Amino acid sequence: MTIALADIGYYLVLLCAIISVYGVISALFATRLRHRPLYLSAKMAQTVACVLTIAAAAILWWSFFARDYSFTYIFKNSSNDLPPFYTLTAFWSSLEGSHLLWTLLLSVCATVAAWTHAKDNEHIMPYVSASLQAVLAWMYYLALTHSDPFTRMLPMPNDGQGMNALLQNPYMAIHPPTLFVGYTLLAVPFAYGVAALCYGDITAGWLKTVRRWALLAFCFLTAGVSLGGRWAYVELGWAGYWAWDPVENSSLIPWLFCVCLLHSLLVQDKVGHLKRMSIALAFGAFFFSFFGTFITRSGVISSVHSFAQSPIGGSYLLFLAGLLLAFIVIYYWRAPSILPAEAGKVWGMAKESALLVTQFILLTLVTIVVIGTLFPIVAEAIIGQRISVQAPYFNSFAPYIGLALVVAIAIGNIMRYQRSQLTISKRMLFVALVSALPLALVFASYGKVWHTPAPFALAAQCVGIYFCFASLLVLSVDVMARLSDLRFKLKLFLRRNCGYLGGYVAHIGLLIAVLGFLGNYRALDKSVQLAKGEKTSLFGYDLSFDGAVMRQDNNATIMEGILQVSRAGQQLYSLRPGQSRYPTSQEVFHEIAVRGNFWHDLYVVMTSFKPSDQTATFNIHINPTVKLVWLSIFFMVAGGLLALFDPYRGKS
Repeated sequence: MTIALADIGYYLVLLCAIISVYGVISALFATRLRHRPLYLSAKMAQTVACVLTIAAAAILWWSFFARDYSFTYIFKNSSNDLPPFYTLTAFWSSLEGSHLLWTLLLSVCATVAAWTHAKDNEHIMPYVSASLQAVLAWMYYLALTHSDPFTRMLPMPNDGQGMNALLQNPYMAIHPPTLFVGYTLLAVPFAYGVAALCYGDITAGWLKTVRRWALLAFCFLTAGVSLGGRWAYVELGWAGYWAWDPVENSSLIPWLFCVCLLHSLLVQDKVGHLKRMSIALAFGAFFFSFFGTFITRSGVISSVHSFAQSPIGGSYLLFLAGLLLAFIVIYYWRAPSILPAEAGKVWGMAKESALLVTQFILLTLVTIVVIGTLFPIVAEAIIGQRISVQAPYFNSFAPYIGLALVVAIAIGNIMRYQRSQLTISKRMLFVALVSALPLALVFASYGKVWHTPAPFALAAQCVGIYFCFASLLVLSVDVMARLSDLRFKLKLFLRRNCGYLGGYVAHIGLLIAVLGFLGNYRALDKSVQLAKGEKTSLFGYDLSFDGAVMRQDNNATIMEGILQVSRAGQQLYSLRPGQSRYPTSQEVFHEIAVRGNFWHDLYVVMTSFKPSDQTATFNIHINPTVKLVWLSIFFMVAGGLLALFDPYRGKS
């Protein structure tokens, strides 16, 4: 029975590959022959492949819960002690399952795109279908070769090797599928971009559809990237959430391209320009989503995030090279036929120019990140020596890029399209800039900015905090001015400005994030060894060690150190940092203890414990304004979702 299930799963994927190849061929012939029934056949092929992929995934999921260790993949990533929730998420805990999950999501996404397009996109849908099914055919090929989750091992063992303990965390359980959804959503703008090039024109329906899919991708990528940062913060024990790790960078790059694409589409919608740039940005976002997988899975880099390395890297590299070459050829051949809708509209000191400057800033950051990520790989290939690029390289650019973005947000949002005129009066602008000063001083005071050890860091924080509040007030004054023009009729305002309001909320989220990032300049840390009954102090907190206790949490055995935390003689709470062991691993893992308030986190790691004399070593960290980083994510995602309901965008 188990062998039959594995065989069924494998042959379902094989059938999907065959069907997808048929879908590509029939869609291409449909474009050539202008044969609608042939295109409908390709669309049905996509739908059938989607259903079969769901069936294959269901077989693997059922086998996980059945503890069927005759599946090599299940043997390597599950065990009898694994809790039900992580048995569910073990599906994507390693290469084969995560690739099948990505294929499943892409298949569903492609099917939805095929059946929900706008009517005025009907003429380009065969190109869209061919593009998506070509990518899926390659994904199915990999699922049959380098990442087959249905390979068997006989005789079947009684227990498995277990899931990677670092992945047994709620954030890491949600992070990969969220990120994969974002990646798959980027495939649709890419396919529409290829279709526009092949057809030679862009319609209003094209713009509406691509914008909707890009907004959804932005929301999921924002959530996915942030969940990965949150996992690093609570699981790895280094008190940070972003280290410019190559795998972190590989998820950031598609997000940056997606943000650029949204700004480009806005200019295209308002003044008819940047059509070709929108197509190029859609391709860049899609291309680098797969490039990130190459970085993660190929083993060409060393990263705490690379849980599933394999020989799949060579195939990915060939696919990326072929994809890039094909797009360059199509773009070179067909892009000249795509012209601005209104060629008479010229560039000037107006909002479209500000949006273009914003794109330049974001693409500059993309270039910096790509260079820093690829340089060690290229250097090793050329000179045979790995030259590591660490966080200081990226951090030397990030403050200036961040400041430029904060200023660009303020200026760009109060400019008008095609006119050198502001949406608010100079007096209101002056009031906003002046009012930002006391707000920045209050924030700096409560945030203990003056504890910053270095003069440059203090100056950087003060400047950054002021500009964030200035930008926030300028944006808010602009909203009030628009409300005033409509005599504060909120319902009418929402009906006319839903997309604008979504952008406002998302930009507020980014400003909050920058305020949170500035807290990194004044983080404090201390390493101390304490015996039972001893105490230490940091940043006004007194931490007393009350010894350690052993407890069982699902399949983990945890040794917890008990720290009583007080301030100014008042007992606040207890923290329980610990060390955990899992039955399938000899390695010891950190269990982080985090508490705090709005202004900072008290973050404690127990790095060692000696039962003989009841002494423990603790790393204690004060992380200012880190909660603002997590808060900003809700604003950015909410802004993207709100923009989806813009009634002026029509059906897509």
